[in-house]
Parts: sequence; C-alpha cells; structure tokens
Amino acid sequence: MMKCLYFLILLLFVFIKPLNAQNHDEHKEESHHEEFYRHTLGFFVGFTLIPNSTSSGENENFVAPTLGLDYTYKFNHKIFLGLQNELELASYEIEREDNEETVKRNYAFVSALVFIYEPVEWWSVFAGPGYEFEHHESFFLGRIGTEVIKRFEDGWAFALTLTVDIKEINTTPAFGITILKGLGKPK
Repeated sequence: MMKCLYFLILLLFVFIKPLNAQNHDEHKEESHHEEFYRHTLGFFVGFTLIPNSTSSGENENFVAPTLGLDYTYKFNHKIFLGLQNELELASYEIEREDNEETVKRNYAFVSALVFIYEPVEWWSVFAGPGYEFEHHESFFLGRIGTEVIKRFEDGWAFALTLTVDIKEINTTPAFGITILKGLGKPK
C-alpha cells in the first residue's frame, strides 16, 4: 500500500508542475482556447473487473456492473480536481493474498479525489487517493486512470474511461463511458 501511495505522490508532482512553469506565451496561448465550464457533472456506466473472486466456488475473475457520479472543478484548461464516486452493482467474495480467508463484498461504494491533467483537448489522465466503503470491510485505495473525450455544444461531452483502483486486497480495473455536462456559464 505504501508503494502505491509513493507512486501517487510522484504522479501528483508531475501533474502540478505545469501550474508553476507557466510563462507569458502560455497565457497568451490560453486566451485563444475555447471557453470552458468550471463545474462539470459526469455520469459513468461501465464494468469493474474483480480478480480472485470466489463467488462461483472457484478462484476466477468476476465482472461487476458499475454506475458512477463524478464532479469536476476546472482551475484552467489543463488542470482539474475531481471527485469520482462509483457503486458496484454486485455481491461477491474475494480471496485475500494469503489464500486463507475470503472477504465478502456487497454493493461496494468507491469514492476518490483525483487530480486531472489534460495535455491535449481530447485526452486526460488522473490519479489520487480514495476509499472503498462496504459494510463487511472497507479499504483505502489509490486510483489512476485515463479518459478519451469528445466534446459537443452547450457543455456536453462523451468520454471513454479506464480506471485502476489499487487496494490492499486486490487491484480492480474499471472501464466504461462517461457522459459529461458543463454547469453554469462558460469562462
């Protein structure tokens, strides 16, 4: 878990560095960008791959349908802060790494605070800490991910989303689509 935390801190420094490295040319360039919405809501629909599931009696992978609701605050055209919330719509058991005990998971809820960097208008990467809430046992996690984005008029956008949650008990990738809507007046 500590290795994951160190990795996330390193990624945060990589993402934050462009904030301090701006110069006058970048400010002039930024003024030619299209307007953007400071606040954005997103609705995620996808699947989470659960490795080491024992729900069927054998140790295999399980796919859980997942719904999510995201909020993003944009500091500028490239740096954002997001709150990503997802609910796995399934019950299953996973085996601990020592193979001595299983952990029941019943509609696990994941919430992560991620720092988002958008190097080009159609692609973003993100990373940050989070927590998986579940009444049997909850876990801290580190989330990394990426999105490929297609923007439309009036603040609407569509994204293909891939995330990976790194937890003490397992690592779970999730993939799906996110429908985004900018709120308020564009800046």
